[in-house]
Amino acid sequence: MLKQKFDSVPWTIKQTFNGVFFTLVPWIAFIVVNSLFTTSTNPASAKPLSPQVDVTNAITSLIFSLVIYCIFLIAPFLYARRSQRAPISDSRSVWQLLGFRRFNVGFSVLLVLAALVVIIVLNQSYAFLIQTFHLHLQTNDQVILQNAKIAPITTYVSLFVAVLIAPFCEEIFFRSFTFMGLKNGMRLGVAVVMSALIFAVAHGDPGSFPILVCIGLALAGLRLVTGSYWPGFMLHLLNNGLSAVLVILAIHGITI
Repeated sequence: MLKQKFDSVPWTIKQTFNGVFFTLVPWIAFIVVNSLFTTSTNPASAKPLSPQVDVTNAITSLIFSLVIYCIFLIAPFLYARRSQRAPISDSRSVWQLLGFRRFNVGFSVLLVLAALVVIIVLNQSYAFLIQTFHLHLQTNDQVILQNAKIAPITTYVSLFVAVLIAPFCEEIFFRSFTFMGLKNGMRLGVAVVMSALIFAVAHGDPGSFPILVCIGLALAGLRLVTGSYWPGFMLHLLNNGLSAVLVILAIHGITI
């Protein structure tokens, strides 16, 4: 196993919970309100948007997403910078504190690929259970496919954000800040599980909650074992990218 040179961060568990609260509570409130509004209309009966309206919605969605993910970065960088201004300053840079450091590439790539295979198997098993037992669960991918019939351009923008922007910002917030901060005040196993639960709840996707928890566990494990931000980012990007490709194929009537 790799020797852990950076196994702690200077912000406290109280500061971690403060950062999580002030970042996620407004975001979750927005998700709930937005879901209540969108479920009041039937996507199947809704008419496709005109290209002009769709483009406008896409631009608005992109701007809003960028603002939201910038907010996700406030707490991590705020507490990392504060630690350097303390009387006993941490010698590491802000980026190092947040996990931006070198790692064992070969070992990490093997872990990422193994974790991705496990996630794919879990996804397929979960989908099989939903179909077999006729569970009334709607995953985020299904919602995206419905929205694609109404606003295709906006859907492609949402997929772009999910693949390129979300992994970068979420790994900083959930793993480099939240998970590493939780480790300061609780047992390691509890910190791993709690960080995964926070990650899953923040997505506001009840239908995919079990899978999101498993993904959160895998990402926290990568952050712990490799001591770096990058392997988790790689797994997150690959997972979201694969999901986006499958959604795009489904949009064009191609199923795998």
